[in-house]
Amino acid sequence: MVAVLVVVCLVVGIGMLIALLRSIRSTNRTPASRPAVPAPRPAGGAVSRPVVPLDDDATARFDVTPVDLPRQPLEFAAPGQAGRLFSYGGDVAGHVLPGPYAIVDVETTGFSPAGGDRVVEVAIARVDASGRIEDEYATLVHPGRDVGPVFVHGISNTDIRDAPRFEEIAGELLARMEGAVVVAHNAAFEDRFLAAEFARAGVLPPMSPALCTLWLARRTLRAPNHKLTTLARYAGIPTVDAHAALGDVRTVAALLPHMLRAVGRPLQYPVGFRRMPQLPREVRPLTRAVELRRGSEGWMASLMARLPLSAADPRDGDAQRYLESLAIALEDGRIVGTEARELARLAGSAGLGAAQVAELHRQFLESLRELALEDDILTAAEIRKLRTAAQAVGLPDHFADLKPTSPQDLLAAGRIPGARPAICEHCFGTGHFRATCPELSTV
Repeated sequence: MVAVLVVVCLVVGIGMLIALLRSIRSTNRTPASRPAVPAPRPAGGAVSRPVVPLDDDATARFDVTPVDLPRQPLEFAAPGQAGRLFSYGGDVAGHVLPGPYAIVDVETTGFSPAGGDRVVEVAIARVDASGRIEDEYATLVHPGRDVGPVFVHGISNTDIRDAPRFEEIAGELLARMEGAVVVAHNAAFEDRFLAAEFARAGVLPPMSPALCTLWLARRTLRAPNHKLTTLARYAGIPTVDAHAALGDVRTVAALLPHMLRAVGRPLQYPVGFRRMPQLPREVRPLTRAVELRRGSEGWMASLMARLPLSAADPRDGDAQRYLESLAIALEDGRIVGTEARELARLAGSAGLGAAQVAELHRQFLESLRELALEDDILTAAEIRKLRTAAQAVGLPDHFADLKPTSPQDLLAAGRIPGARPAICEHCFGTGHFRATCPELSTV
């Protein structure tokens, strides 16, 4: 009996020793999925940022004081805390930074960047303190893996096939974050994912001042919950494309001035503005295939409302394809849903913003004007067709200056068969009579 007990104790002891050794090895092993940060970390997890030399004009705008803050993942971005990328302001001591703001939102394959989830869409807008959007940038992002739950973000593997990778658009994000307070709703989420993506790209941006509008909403707005859609509904703000990055950015931009006014005093931030790394900005964005709705203002108004404010100028081939599709769509004088969706697909694949599409529409309408005026005669019927086309592309006032050609205009131009051109009896010039002679009108 004693021998049996000894054997049992020996087996249990060996098992515990093996488990202990495995635990030690697991603790010392670096997971393969964890992205390596390309900059060394001082002891204690703090990241030391060198002083960036600035010119005299920039010194007043950018804080060059060295800052050592621990970079850590956060579950909630409260004032005075620092995440991987952002140092959060609010009711804390520090710098008063009344904007501008860089509002950012990401859509992702899941909830854990440490577990391999990636960004599949990002949008960022520069906004002033009144909520006026000065610049927008939005693109799908190729995650290098499956896109995850399509039913959540509405992005398929086909959608991201030609999308740029994060390292290719990192420069666009940094350029818009520089000299601005970074704002996000539940900013800790954006903080974790953007930090992981920048680390994969080999970039460690300086710590930026940031503001979490989830914290701000809890301080300033009374609502059943603090989801963006709920807050917008209670504030009377219309939402478009909820759970699309650009749609959420615009909702935050509309809510932000309401919340800042409700605070009643300037917010402060532990760090000031920092110079960002200068990275290439040569890759075109790819916007998502938006779900259009005709609404009361028509299909094209729906398309324009869902495109970023501005983007790169269209390449010749992209512009030509868009204009050709627009011409086909307007053969019957109107644009229907399938035609609008095809135009939205072409605009998105070319990385066009609303400003670039509006300019293509103006070019198209001007080409119609030239065709109508080839014979120097403009009839009321032609004007109706031109204005119908302008209405269809969302520019109803484009041909407001047009009027039908009158018989007097035709006579003065010698366009009536058998009629001689008008000749002034005073100056002997053509195209007018003595009664309308410019020389006499100045006397």
